[in-house]
Amino acid sequence: MSVTGRAYREIHALRRGTTPEEITEILDYDHSDHVVVAAATVLQRVSGWAPRSAAGRRALFWLVHWGYGSAVGAVHAELRHRLGGEPAAGVVFFLGCETMALGLFPVLGGTPVPWRWGPRLLLVSVAQHAVYAAAVAAADAALARRGR
Repeated sequence: MSVTGRAYREIHALRRGTTPEEITEILDYDHSDHVVVAAATVLQRVSGWAPRSAAGRRALFWLVHWGYGSAVGAVHAELRHRLGGEPAAGVVFFLGCETMALGLFPVLGGTPVPWRWGPRLLLVSVAQHAVYAAAVAAADAALARRGR
C-alpha cells in the first residue's frame, strides 16, 4: 500500500476510533485492487495472459499507475500549447483525468459506477486528481521556462 493509502487508512481509523487494520472498506479506488482488475482485464483480452501472483499484481499496479500517469501527463504540454497556457490547460487536464477515472475503470471492469461510490470516495478521487493535475501543470510550466 502506498504512503497516501496508509495515511487515508490511519486518518479514517482515527476518526472512527479503531485501528487501520480493522478497516475493510475501500477508501480509494486508485489504491485498491480495482486498478489491477481493470488492467488485468485489458491485458487478458490483448495478450491472453494476466498476472496471478500477488507480486505480479503489485508490479502491474505500479506499471499501470506510472505508465498511465506519465503518458496522460504528457498530454498537458499539448493542451498548454493549444489552449494558450494556464489556467485553461490545467482545468481541461483535470477534467479529463477525472472523467477518465470515473468512466474508464467501471467500463473495464471491477469498479462500481461512480454514483455508487459515495461522497467520501468521490471527494478523494477529485482531490487526488486535482493534486495530480496541479503537479503536472507545475512540472510542465517549469520545463517550458527552462526550455526558453
